Amino acid sequence: MVLTQILNYKYVEEETLGQNITENDVFEIAGIIDKGKKSVAVSKQFPKETRNFTAAHELGHALLHQQTVLHRDKPIDGSNAAKDAIELEADKFATYFLMPGRIVTNLFKQLFQTDMFVVNESSAFSLTGGSLEVFKRKFSTLRDLTMILASVETFNGEPFKSMAEYFNVSQTTMAIRLEELGLVQF
Repeated sequence: MVLTQILNYKYVEEETLGQNITENDVFEIAGIIDKGKKSVAVSKQFPKETRNFTAAHELGHALLHQQTVLHRDKPIDGSNAAKDAIELEADKFATYFLMPGRIVTNLFKQLFQTDMFVVNESSAFSLTGGSLEVFKRKFSTLRDLTMILASVETFNGEPFKSMAEYFNVSQTTMAIRLEELGLVQF
């Protein structure tokens, strides 16, 4: 990761970083930053897109926080755990670093030929080749829609690399970013 080089941090991917066991949950440790040793370690137990986000998250800690050693945990069951303010800040840093608003917006406009994706007969057909009625049955929430927009590889018959793949993040992470940027109206 380029930022590790800029900050002169060593970056490694390990088979596992172990687990963090709390009163109520067991978490796989996704990443650890040791500011004293200037190192970031990320667990290979997660998909490449999650490792990418974790590395950016840990570097957010390097720039934003005073603690010497911090780690990012992911629940074993894949659910989202409540996060404290420091973890949320590191997540926001990773989001802005990996998916800058202006670049996401410009790519979105280029791929979907609009400033804001609005669900109508034409957009439903361009996205899935089906009718609006079928589209709304299949994609009934804003998240359903942003998930498809994050992962789709054709629109209006034109092939392209999905937005999630373009930014090297998970489909869910990309969908959330599209929502945050207000690029979709459902």
